[in-house]
Amino acid sequence: MNFLAHLSLSDDQEGLMIGNAIADFTRRKYYENFPPEVREGILLHHFIDDYTDNHPIVAEMLERWRPIQGKYAGVVNDIIMDHFLARDYRNIAGKELQEFSQGVYQSIRANWEILPGRAQHTFTYMEKGDWLYHYQFMSGIERSLGGMSRRAHYSNRMAEAVIQLKREEAFFAECFERFYPELENAVQGYLQKKS
Repeated sequence: MNFLAHLSLSDDQEGLMIGNAIADFTRRKYYENFPPEVREGILLHHFIDDYTDNHPIVAEMLERWRPIQGKYAGVVNDIIMDHFLARDYRNIAGKELQEFSQGVYQSIRANWEILPGRAQHTFTYMEKGDWLYHYQFMSGIERSLGGMSRRAHYSNRMAEAVIQLKREEAFFAECFERFYPELENAVQGYLQKKS
């Protein structure tokens, strides 16, 4: 899952949200530098990734992406799932996407001093371009995939993924609609065990 899903699955708890947002920007040896609730968010992020990476519905989606996207199939799929979440955010999350995204940016600014430098860099651009809100539009996904494509270390076709998405949208949407409720339930179970 990409940023929107990770943030949305943080149970409306700011510490969990911050940890979930920065997990890919830090290493285990630095976890002790963060407050306990942020560390819990980092661990939640890894739980979400592990659950997603090992789910059979996600495997179906990746099989569709792999012939064109190769090693970047997972990256593309994560962004596409954020697209489907953003597109129907009110029905799925029970709140307005614009309100949620602005709250996220406010929380990030309030915790700025504890964010790793690379996270600060990314979140500056995220807020400036309001990525979370724009994930709902094909143009927003196209821009996101184009940026990822340019930053990738190897040649790739991520920028072309929207073409395949438009062609096979019904398949990917149906997979997301089956998978996301299962992920939500798994996260709730994980959080209940932790409390």
